[in-house]
Amino acid sequence: MPGGAGETQDAATGTPAAATAPQTPTLSELFSREPPPLPEPEPAGRGRGRGWGRWLILAVVVAAFFGGGYLAAAQWVFPEGRPADDPSLVKVPELVGLTEEEAQGRLDRIGLEYTVRSGVTHYLAPEGAVLAQDPLPGQYSRPGAPVYVSLSRGPELHVLPDVAGLSERQAVIVLERLGYDVAIDRATHTLEQGRAIETRPEAGTELAVPAEVMLVVSEGRPVVQVPYLVGRHVDDAEGELSTVGLELGAITYDPQALEAPGRIVGQYPPPGYSLREGGVVEVRVAGDVERVDPTRRWFERDRPDR
Repeated sequence: MPGGAGETQDAATGTPAAATAPQTPTLSELFSREPPPLPEPEPAGRGRGRGWGRWLILAVVVAAFFGGGYLAAAQWVFPEGRPADDPSLVKVPELVGLTEEEAQGRLDRIGLEYTVRSGVTHYLAPEGAVLAQDPLPGQYSRPGAPVYVSLSRGPELHVLPDVAGLSERQAVIVLERLGYDVAIDRATHTLEQGRAIETRPEAGTELAVPAEVMLVVSEGRPVVQVPYLVGRHVDDAEGELSTVGLELGAITYDPQALEAPGRIVGQYPPPGYSLREGGVVEVRVAGDVERVDPTRRWFERDRPDR
């Protein structure tokens, strides 16, 4: 019988309309850019049955909560069960997922008022897309009544900060607090090992959240091999070391050495040892300070710290 408790009529067409909640797709389904990943297989073993039981109970509670809320709204807030008694009522259409212009045009055609209630950032929905509506689709309203919508402001944007010089941990904390996923790349650099060099994209770039940011971290200076200095004159040691990016360190003298005064008879680290660029090599020289006095004065004049 028309107008009964079990069914309603569509005010526009006069055909029966079921008083059940419409199946509205989620925002992720509407705006998803890629299909969701397949679920990982459940590991076999003890506790599997209890895990399924907890999920089942949670699903029932969520369904009861939202279903009860929807039915309460349907019966008392937006009564849709009696359109036959008031044929002027119109059915609220589905607006979620439409652009602002599409939603407004759809409401204008049936005499409802399009009203923007709020804007919300959303990393998937483009700017201006409808994210939510009130009343819900499928409810009935009087002509001229407002339908409130929440629109997407698009993804949240941040300007990437300059983290160069910070420790790796500090830089990661700064970027993660802005909502970014951080990947680490490492490169040789003059900065101390473990210090941030740069980000990719570079600092100052406006980037949506969420997104991945590459953090480049210093491994320290390049590693070089210590050259063979034994037998060479101490005057040549500094130039030889500088060609590979090393420095001459302390000079000690060995009066008992059989080599000619001024010749290098020992070095540390030994030849072939790996040092980072900028490292120091110490040498032991045949003779004593007095006998190698010209060389010693040459070093003291040009390298007063020696």
